[in-house]
Amino acid sequence: MKKILTGLILSIMALSANAQHHHGYHGGHYRGPSWGWVAPALIGGALVYSATRPVVVQQPPIVITPQQTQYVAPYAPPPGFHWETLLDANCNCYRLVLVQG
Repeated sequence: MKKILTGLILSIMALSANAQHHHGYHGGHYRGPSWGWVAPALIGGALVYSATRPVVVQQPPIVITPQQTQYVAPYAPPPGFHWETLLDANCNCYRLVLVQG
């Protein structure tokens, strides 16, 4: 619908700009070239530009909040051992480890 309306408006402006052709000798007075087509051309160009632009929808930013993970021991440790959550230097992550003592 926008394209049909824009085309109709542009054709009306083009026809009205061409209908006012009054340059040259007219009644003994010289009139310079008419610049009456400039404003309709600029307005028509702005309308075509706005009708053909893709609509960009701004997506809200994704916010990731770090959550504290709870490690649950898979089973009760044997006597003399206990579970600890330690930082593993290889993966820079926390691991549940069975530690003696």
